[in-house]
Order: sequence, then structure tokens, then C-alpha cells
Amino acid sequence: MKYVFMILTLMFLALTNQAYAIESIKEVSIKEVQQYVQTKPANVVILDANNADARKSAGTIPGAILLSSYNQYSLSELPKDKNSTLIFYCYNSYCQASHAAAERALTAGYKNATVLKAGIDGWNKANAVSNTH
Repeated sequence: MKYVFMILTLMFLALTNQAYAIESIKEVSIKEVQQYVQTKPANVVILDANNADARKSAGTIPGAILLSSYNQYSLSELPKDKNSTLIFYCYNSYCQASHAAAERALTAGYKNATVLKAGIDGWNKANAVSNTH
């Protein structure tokens, strides 16, 4: 019984830490991302965590790197400079793929992984320019 309690406690702590990590990821606004798309700073990288179907239906943010997977992408898909500002996005504010992708980057040692919580749906609703695939 003592071991069951310990295992349950450890599982609870692991889930709590994961939830805290996701909640603590900084969010950026559509306006901020629009500015980055226009000015193209070398230290800012926009990353699309959507799947192929979402990209086909909603398009992509211009200049975004298309990740192979939101949670199993190769770290070689990210810039070598771990001080780069990474902006992950997925479909909309309900989608958590961008948060999972950002968490993977933070775990790998990247210092500034952020998310565009509004996603490509919010981007398109704001009449921001997107690439259609």
C-alpha cells in the first residue's frame, strides 16, 4: 500500500509539473508575430506545429518552418542557436500542439520558446497574410 501511494504521488507530481510547464510558456500576440514577419529578424524563428491537413486548409504564416511533428520533431529542425526566439503555433487557441512543441524545445535547452496561442486560425481572422498550400 505504501508503494502504491508513492507511485500515485509521483504520477501526480509529474502531471502537475507538465501542466505548470505548459502554462508558464510565454505567449506572443498576432501583432508581435506580424512585426517579426515584416522585419525578419535573424534571431526569431516561427515554427508551424500543425499537421498537413491543417496546413492545407488554413495555410501557414510566411517564413514559418514546418515541423515534421509537434511532439517528435527532430531537434535539427530548430536553429542551432539556443538563444533564438522560437515562436510555435498550431491551429487555434484550443490546440495544444504549439505548447507541446515549445515544451520540447525548452527541455532541449532553448531559452526563449514562445507560442502564438491564437494559432493560424486567429492569424487568418486578423486578416494577416498567410501562405496557402
